[in-house]
Amino acid sequence: MKRSSVNNVEVITLDGRIDQEEVEELETLLDDCLSDKLYNVCLDMINVKFISSRALGLLNKKKQEFKKHEGDIKLVIVDEVLLKPFQITMLDTIFEIFESRRECVNAFY
Repeated sequence: MKRSSVNNVEVITLDGRIDQEEVEELETLLDDCLSDKLYNVCLDMINVKFISSRALGLLNKKKQEFKKHEGDIKLVIVDEVLLKPFQITMLDTIFEIFESRRECVNAFY
């Protein structure tokens, strides 16, 4: 996982599988954004192959925390297989999902 800033939006790039260990790292990164008062986050999941139900729960919980600060978490997903868990849990109706990082970052403005 890698965190960077683009136009006052924090971009967290995820890779591979997001399961137990990665969920903890992702939670730490999102908590760091909150601590740093950086409330607009783009999660770049272009290279993610799997996301656990625990990770989905974490994203839903954290989105609510960012919303309290008038921020948001938006996602970049291009893989239909990765999109399925979001559709099954109806999280695709809660999260804005984009096909590119540029679109995601620009959606904050």
